[in-house]
Amino acid sequence: MTLPRSARSPFALALPFTLGILAVHALRELPAPWMLGLFAIPALLPWRGRATHALFVFGVLWCVWRVQDDVALRWPLSRHNETVELRGHVAALPEPDDIDGERRWRFQFRADDASIPLIRASWYRAPVELKAGECWLLTLRMRTPHGSLNPGAFDYEAWLFREGVGALASVRSGERCEALSGPPWLLMRQRLLDRLHAALPGHPGLPLLAALTIGDDSAIAPRDWDVFRQTGTTHLVAISGFNVAIGASVAFFLGRWLWALWPPLCLRLPAQKAGMVAAAAAGVAYAFLAGWEPPVQRAALMLVFLLGAAWFDRLQHPFRVLALAWIAVLLVDPEAVLSPGLWLSFGAVGLIFYLTLHRLAAAPFWLEALRVQAALTLGLLPLSLGWFHGMGWSALPVNLIAVPLVAVVTPIALAALLLDWIWPWFGTPLLGLTASAFSELQRYLQALAAWTEAGWWAASPPLPALALALLGALLLLAPRGLPTRPLALLCLLPLLWPPQPAPARGFEVTMLDVGQGLSVVVQTADHTLLYDAGPAVDDGFDAGESVVVPYLLGRGIRQLDAIVISHEDRDHAGGLSAVRRYLGAKAEYGALTAQPCRDGQAWNWDGVEFRMLHPDEGQWSDNEGSCVLLVIDGTHRLLLAGDIERRAERRLIDLHAQEMAADLLVAPHHGSKSSSSQAFVDAVRPKVVLYGAGWRSRFGHPRPEVVARYAAIGAEQRVTGVEGALFAIPTDDGWAVEGYRERALRWWNAPAEP
Repeated sequence: MTLPRSARSPFALALPFTLGILAVHALRELPAPWMLGLFAIPALLPWRGRATHALFVFGVLWCVWRVQDDVALRWPLSRHNETVELRGHVAALPEPDDIDGERRWRFQFRADDASIPLIRASWYRAPVELKAGECWLLTLRMRTPHGSLNPGAFDYEAWLFREGVGALASVRSGERCEALSGPPWLLMRQRLLDRLHAALPGHPGLPLLAALTIGDDSAIAPRDWDVFRQTGTTHLVAISGFNVAIGASVAFFLGRWLWALWPPLCLRLPAQKAGMVAAAAAGVAYAFLAGWEPPVQRAALMLVFLLGAAWFDRLQHPFRVLALAWIAVLLVDPEAVLSPGLWLSFGAVGLIFYLTLHRLAAAPFWLEALRVQAALTLGLLPLSLGWFHGMGWSALPVNLIAVPLVAVVTPIALAALLLDWIWPWFGTPLLGLTASAFSELQRYLQALAAWTEAGWWAASPPLPALALALLGALLLLAPRGLPTRPLALLCLLPLLWPPQPAPARGFEVTMLDVGQGLSVVVQTADHTLLYDAGPAVDDGFDAGESVVVPYLLGRGIRQLDAIVISHEDRDHAGGLSAVRRYLGAKAEYGALTAQPCRDGQAWNWDGVEFRMLHPDEGQWSDNEGSCVLLVIDGTHRLLLAGDIERRAERRLIDLHAQEMAADLLVAPHHGSKSSSSQAFVDAVRPKVVLYGAGWRSRFGHPRPEVVARYAAIGAEQRVTGVEGALFAIPTDDGWAVEGYRERALRWWNAPAEP
């Protein structure tokens, strides 16, 4: 089929092709072959939109073809927790960390058996230090990829699929083989990392140096990532387009200069084009050195396309070249369409082209740099808010200092790393200097983050508001004579006043899926209460930051009216510090707050009554002293019971037997056998019971005997770990409960099965 001239434009090619890939990612399951064939029939018929439809169909077919094998390889639910013995090799640089004072290694493991998917494994108390490329015979306890699922939060299952991981595992035992395996560039990265640690043991700048040279960011602490996020410098640390562009630029100028030293060579090939060859080679080599991860793959492809266009003198149409590069990236990796790095990288390059090309008069360098950085901050603002739920106010001035410093020091660090391999007497001191420079940069960023602690603007506007803000940003950056530029400010206003959907009646309840833990949001017409903030692990998962805050921001909530922390256990209170940092609250009750919960506390919001039923001022253990909160609106009653056990249940029955009846119950202690006694079940008699428990919890929550007690009274029972976040909406005859996994299920997600 010959495309008409109007359909041959790179934009006309890229748009329907991209929409086809996005359409596949919006499906609950991959379409059957007969459906794809039926859908392709209009592309064979003569009609005006045939070419566009054909490109859309091609995007659908290409995406399905590329992902179906990975879907088929994923470890099945029926084999979850199965123990197997596999021989293979460590397929990436291992990531060491310390959990509760014990060393753990996380690493990718590629089995020799091609029918086994790529495995992301964890090994506690490994007998030796793991190295990339090592061959191991491992006894593994295999798990199906499964993560918490909540509105606005990070989709762990989608991330695993994009990384090509089809199974999770914990190592039971292992025996190292003699042979090394894996691609040569992986073995080279491991050797370079070993040399870095040998040359600069314990140097504070070593983690940042390793991240910017060979793409190993495993040693960067979570608190440092917080600093990078708050100061808007994460893009400098995670190797992507900016870092590849630095290496390619240095190689271009160096290659052009060296080539011009021999005039006869210039007669065969202009120095400018020799520099382009050097830039392309350096960019691709740096991408392999950084691990050839998807972000650097995309950056390398974009670089090759731009240099190819310059080689053939086609950069007078840079946006067409960018569209072709976009198509190439999606041909290589259709999953990249869900990656924020893809949109941010292409958006940044497009803005730079828009601002710097075809200018009649060049501004001074410092003014141009300031202008470009300000435009990037403004132009990428909607994308940043959409992907990262906020932005740092200090990003613009910080990047004006950090970007040039990283641009200068990174090439020197790369050269020092290579020199350390050849001439250690010269390369090692130079590595020390670059590490010290990165250490000073990190100290500067830490100081600035501490000084501007409230400088993070937390927001997660809905998609229509982000689209409108993107239009506003483009209008602000448009030429001065454009008459519609004043409309830009109106387009940006929804970012400042996001909509806050209120319950249609009484109050609504959202029980977030935080794994083995608890976090419940109760929302009335004009007020929001958070009961518990989910778990947090030192240098690991923080439900407050990863789940609770994104959900609340997505609801347009910038400040809570009250927080109740039932007790101090980490699975209930771990996320509190993140919630305080991003949102805060007008009042706090319970553990870790200045105002403990006490029986008799009460308040009223929008006609909804809140009563604290437990504890009193007596001596209670941590679990037994949990705050028990009753929420009442007419005939709808919610009881939040924390982790109370039989002694506290007995007290509630003795003192509040009539009050504690509720048609909606958040089961005490995740459905543990030490709670939900028969007397408690008979006193509350809920119609709906919600359990905050992880999927296939290692504690066995909710326990079968507890489930049986509630089933005996006819209660509907739902588990967050199985169904994702649970939404309870009041109805005339009780509660309508919906699980987010069923609502948001995509073909890469595990189904809502226990």
